[in-house]
Amino acid sequence: MKVRDVMRAVDVVQADTPIQTARRVLAAGGVEAAPVVDGDQRVVGLVTCADLADPVLPNGWQIELDPEAVVAAVMVHHPTTAGPDDDLVGVVAAMRERGLPAVPVVDGDRVTGVVLLTDAVHLVGAV
Repeated sequence: MKVRDVMRAVDVVQADTPIQTARRVLAAGGVEAAPVVDGDQRVVGLVTCADLADPVLPNGWQIELDPEAVVAAVMVHHPTTAGPDDDLVGVVAAMRERGLPAVPVVDGDRVTGVVLLTDAVHLVGAV
């Protein structure tokens, strides 16, 4: 089974996208993560719902992120990526080992989608 069998088309965000906008992009797409791209649509990062969430302290207090903050402040820089023809089982193993919720899929240096661990585990487990 290949990455292309489970990857999703996904909206991307740019590093200078406001956090509030990125939250809406992920929510609208129903995904936990989105690739972050530069002006040439090359992957420069990955942002997850957890990255975009307002932190909660042990005492239950919630800290609101700066409303002016942008994705670059919270994203994972230089994320692990996969190609559409990569073996899905190997990619899932790497994601689980590294604790990655998602991996951008690139063809050459352009993003073509994303593999979500939740999707991949369901598909690999069904095989």
